[in-house]
Amino acid sequence: MEPMLLWILVSILVLLILVPFLIGLLLSPYQRATRVELVKAPINDTWGTLSDLSRQTEWRSDLKSVQLKDDDEGMRWIESLAQGGKVTARKQKEVLNKELVVQLSKGAQVIGTREAVLSAVPGGTRITFTETAVTKNPWQRLNMHMGSKVDKHLQSYIEQFKARFAR
Repeated sequence: MEPMLLWILVSILVLLILVPFLIGLLLSPYQRATRVELVKAPINDTWGTLSDLSRQTEWRSDLKSVQLKDDDEGMRWIESLAQGGKVTARKQKEVLNKELVVQLSKGAQVIGTREAVLSAVPGGTRITFTETAVTKNPWQRLNMHMGSKVDKHLQSYIEQFKARFAR
């Protein structure tokens, strides 16, 4: 192979690796999605469904199991995901029938938060759902932003939550 052709191939390979990395560095490590939904159920029922951790496998298809940890007064649990892997969840804030904020992590790395703010309205409960993802790796950041994964995950979560009350 000629030296010039070899340099061209190496340059193209470097660009294919370097350009996505640099784009990923320019993107924010945080991605957020927010939705406001009306659930046709009383606030006590919606709060109970959100906060009853052991029964979330009944309505969340992405969960295989939930293991409560008693080392922190019930404020921490392990979610075994249906597609494999485990996520540690920890309640950061809980205000009865009003607000629930959960921090999600894998190992020691925080990967995001899930938040629900509830208010009683005529005809049911208005809930503002917010999910935030934290992605440190520049290549994964690019993938997360291109695929709108946080947005899709939150939408799926809300659809499953609302379906729980449609039965």
